[in-house]
Amino acid sequence: MGDAHEVPAGPAREEPTTKFEAFVVARCSPCVRESYSLTTLPIAPLRTPGFGPAVASLMARGGEVRLEVVRAYPLGNVAEQVFVMRATLSIKAGEGQLYPVSTGLLDEDEVTALANAVADISRLTSTRQTQESPPDTTETEFRGGSIRVGTIRVPGAEVAYIQAGNVQSLRAPTAVETSHAMFLPVSDLPAVYNAMRQIEARIRTLRGR
Repeated sequence: MGDAHEVPAGPAREEPTTKFEAFVVARCSPCVRESYSLTTLPIAPLRTPGFGPAVASLMARGGEVRLEVVRAYPLGNVAEQVFVMRATLSIKAGEGQLYPVSTGLLDEDEVTALANAVADISRLTSTRQTQESPPDTTETEFRGGSIRVGTIRVPGAEVAYIQAGNVQSLRAPTAVETSHAMFLPVSDLPAVYNAMRQIEARIRTLRGR
């Protein structure tokens, strides 16, 4: 038994209950939780014009997104296992130290939907670059569990983001304000897609498929 489902210290989470969390609370006692670290997406500092001071300041700091698979099952009954993807967002501060700012969960049956959405959003960003009369602002997003992924386009610039937390109550990032999000170049979206595929593959392996 371990602490795979613990989250970084900070404000109490009020995220919507995922199937994974509901299972752990209602049907998993005594419960075994195991985490498998899959990949870390480095977030390079961005200096992008067209964004408000609060967002620009956050972009300039950089950080990382750590992705894991978490498995839970009742002690002695691994056949009743359930899986979730966990994303931990950390920001750089001081002399490059990383500080966790938020954590989000995505049920295994939504990982494929997120991967497909990231691929579609990535293709859309390429198409939008050829628009002759683009809108002043364009926002695209996908949300599931306690994770939101999207893009923000303003005149002359476009960025992607990953947000973790109670995405039903958290407003999606805008060009002037944000909370519990990390920003990355839209050119990094294929790396996010590949990470989702790694998550899918690890879950299949753990299930013995």
